[in-house]
Amino acid sequence: MKKPSHLLKYFVLLASASMLASACTGGATQAPAATQAPAATTAATTAATEGAASPAPTTAAAATSKYQEAPMLDTLVQSGKLPPIDQRLPTEPFVVGPGVLLTTQDLPNWQAGKYGGTLHSAHAVANWAPDIFVMMNEDILKAPGIGVQDWKGNVIQDLKVSNNNQDFTFDMRKGLKWSDGQPVTSEDVRFTWEDIYGNDKLYPNGLPNMFRTGFAPDGTPGKLQIVDDYTFKITFDKPYGGFVRNLTIEGWHGYTDLINPSHYLKKYHIKYTTLDQMKNDLQANKLTNEWWNLFNLKRCQNWDMTNPKCVDYPGLYPWIPAKSDQGILKWVRNPYFYMVDTEGKQLPYIDTIISTQMNDVEMVNAKVVSGDVDFLRESTALVKVPMYKQAEAKANFNTVLLDMHVDSSGLYLNMTYSDTNWQKASQDVRFRQALSHAINRKEIIDTLYYGYASMPDITVGPQNDTYDVALANKLLDDMGLKKGADGFRTYADGKPVQILIENAAEAPDIVPASDLTTQYLNAIGIKTSYKKDESNTFSTRWAANEIQARVMWSHDQGWGNGYTDGDVSANIMWENWHTTNGKQGTEPPDWVKQAWNLDKQRWASVSGSDQYNKLMEQGHQWERDNLAFINYEEHVKYPMIARKTLHNVAQAGYAIACNFAGEQLWFDQAQ
Repeated sequence: MKKPSHLLKYFVLLASASMLASACTGGATQAPAATQAPAATTAATTAATEGAASPAPTTAAAATSKYQEAPMLDTLVQSGKLPPIDQRLPTEPFVVGPGVLLTTQDLPNWQAGKYGGTLHSAHAVANWAPDIFVMMNEDILKAPGIGVQDWKGNVIQDLKVSNNNQDFTFDMRKGLKWSDGQPVTSEDVRFTWEDIYGNDKLYPNGLPNMFRTGFAPDGTPGKLQIVDDYTFKITFDKPYGGFVRNLTIEGWHGYTDLINPSHYLKKYHIKYTTLDQMKNDLQANKLTNEWWNLFNLKRCQNWDMTNPKCVDYPGLYPWIPAKSDQGILKWVRNPYFYMVDTEGKQLPYIDTIISTQMNDVEMVNAKVVSGDVDFLRESTALVKVPMYKQAEAKANFNTVLLDMHVDSSGLYLNMTYSDTNWQKASQDVRFRQALSHAINRKEIIDTLYYGYASMPDITVGPQNDTYDVALANKLLDDMGLKKGADGFRTYADGKPVQILIENAAEAPDIVPASDLTTQYLNAIGIKTSYKKDESNTFSTRWAANEIQARVMWSHDQGWGNGYTDGDVSANIMWENWHTTNGKQGTEPPDWVKQAWNLDKQRWASVSGSDQYNKLMEQGHQWERDNLAFINYEEHVKYPMIARKTLHNVAQAGYAIACNFAGEQLWFDQAQ
């Protein structure tokens, strides 16, 4: 597969450093009456406008406070509909500056921004705008980018880890408020732990895995102790320092895993409200006595915040969902948001976000080239970069090439597939080394990723990622897998060495990567073919151990504590043995058990610590030594669309990290 000539012309343009730099130079239901705060959420929603960047406020309150607020809130404060900013912020706000949300390496020219404007995006699935979900998401802890290095309190003020990584003491931000003005206290934590997770109608299995030692389904549940209104403690029976990662980035978790607005949700919980008092809401949702279903309908977790059902739901996000038109999703700034910049300006800078639903991803991209999108990452593709480059000047956006947070393609072998010959051969590391050397990674990088990727030196290593057909053949010959007259190899009993690669074409590059893999393996005498399955069919057959091999992405950076486990998860019988504590499946060899032991040690260590970082490198060495997963490339670039007038856009690092730092984006309408 050769790179089309018309793509070459445009990717020569992309190679210049100026293109990367240009993107940064240019750019609820209310609380019960007895405890109700000013109706700030509804008022702020009504006041949302789409105009240009607004001038600074000139009120006396703004002049005397060390903090500044968006002009769209100034009128509400003057009219008494919203408290002054000092009463809306916590005692110690989270301060955003250079290197806080993104590293200084990824965003070297961070600037305190201007207020105002509306950020427009687009999505292809009803009520699901993934770019905005990520932009809205706030965790208990925060670290620059999407890692765990240098983590600190985010929604909370501070976290102390002690007693051999078993005790976690949380200090909450005093004065922190929900978007409806109600205080956030440890009662919101107790309610979540005891009344949500502790209710068998809501959570039949009790506490989620993240609150069990080692993030394991059979791990001992942690214990919660409420110390006072702003302090609580969670204790585990064994070291579980990886709990920090769950509170920071693992699985794109959000603060709703631990903190929920109890003042709002108690109205729909049987412990606090009778069925008779819920009667109208139950009937409106066509329910009888199923209060738990009503509760789940009313509760909005971080994953739900692009769903219109969450309009005016009390949150701690930069923006809160507002009433929207059909196919249009809208969010307006949260007047109680807890972050400020280094100049004392309350974040976010941007007033409003609007995302328009399109029929499909192609229509989303058509909206980009027509100039109607200010920010987009989720629905972009490298193959569309020439189209983006042609449209940039007229549509007034930049195409920023950042890193994808997954390694885009590689070969998973199911070494437990029910064929004795296959099991013996594939479990020999020489076989996996041979397959790795048969892969022409440079061709894959050039043709599928247009040169915007690197060799997998971290997970495969230079000793195994070179394209060396002669070495691949020698390794297979040494194993006794000899070639016949037809050029294909056989096992010792004369049966052919065959591989059927299957997947559900989960991404645009998966099918061509699978096709190239079949060519490379056939060239070293392994009869290989490819089959595309339907998603549901593939999942069923995968679980039933009916899939021999798969080409798929890997190593999602949000799930770092399962790095080595992810490499062996394709071996279904071994995986079943592991997840059932030996009750099912097949016991694996020691080198596989070592992967799980490394994961276990990482979960015990505090994420981001020296011990954790050392264990991560040991895990990478295990990957290079064993090749349980044959990775094709690392650091594939991901095009991100950003309006030329949009600032604090990342220049490097993971593209999705720029979403997570959405509150610091700002428009300069003068450009």
